[in-house]
Amino acid sequence: MKFSEIIGVNHWQKVQDIFSSIVGMSIRTVDVKGEIVVRPSNVPLVCSEAVAACPAAREKCRQWYPKLAALLKNQKIKKYYDSVCPLGLANFALPLILDNAEPVFLILGPVVLEYGKKDVKLTRRIQETGIAEEKFFNCFNQLPAVSAVKMESVVDFSIGITKFMKTLGSLTTGNEKEKVIFNKEQVGLLLKTFLELAMKLCDAERGSMMLFEKNTQELSIKDSTGLSEDVINNTKIKPGEGLAGLTIQSKKGLFLNEQLSDRELRLRMHKPKIKSAFVIPVFHQDEILGVISVGTAKQPNRFSEKLMELLNELVGMALEKVDLG
Repeated sequence: MKFSEIIGVNHWQKVQDIFSSIVGMSIRTVDVKGEIVVRPSNVPLVCSEAVAACPAAREKCRQWYPKLAALLKNQKIKKYYDSVCPLGLANFALPLILDNAEPVFLILGPVVLEYGKKDVKLTRRIQETGIAEEKFFNCFNQLPAVSAVKMESVVDFSIGITKFMKTLGSLTTGNEKEKVIFNKEQVGLLLKTFLELAMKLCDAERGSMMLFEKNTQELSIKDSTGLSEDVINNTKIKPGEGLAGLTIQSKKGLFLNEQLSDRELRLRMHKPKIKSAFVIPVFHQDEILGVISVGTAKQPNRFSEKLMELLNELVGMALEKVDLG
């Protein structure tokens, strides 16, 4: 079964685009044959202009993805692989493996390692390929420069997304157009996995997953990190109450930080040590399922509008195929 038969490609395109803008790198999703699954995100000028203007270079690159995919398919699974493209530029490949589906690979790059250091081999490859050297290096100098620490952070970020995708795939495996009936336990598992993803991507030290109980019309905490037993056991929130209740009422997520000027929201914040937080309502069509909240007291931190957009897109993708019966 193909990746595109399990995961909605329109959603995945948006996820890839947002992810690419957050990490500042070009990203491609390729299948086991090296064919592009969705449109590449944030294609660098070195590819779109310098390479595109040279037929020999274009052909080398066109042949590289199938060769790389074939190589990766036969490798022992690990968290990522580093690979050099035909022009000598660094790329990183991460496997995304869903149950009962052929793997796909996220190709991050090209990037420049060691802050833009050029070597003789790179210049020689450019000359041999016939690319206009001045044009190439003008584009090359605009590639993102990454350290080993930065790359590990990006890979760690990517692994959080692929882990969520794997869980999603195991819950919803089947034809993309088919709906999967979820019971309450499966909804809870999906939202718990989403909470784990949100905390990982945000590098947050506290978070909670609240489920909405139809019979009481209240939110209660079902899973959490960094909260006291008293808070977990005694928190019951109705629509309109607190920040979580406000998101249910408005059907919009909240991004809270120290620059928040909205007096009403500030009055609802009971934790002055929190520097940034996301409060994300989770709906299936018009039915409220729960609320995911994550926060941090760290300064600076990873919270941003783009990251919240990514989380919203991921949970939207997860629920696209769900039928609550």
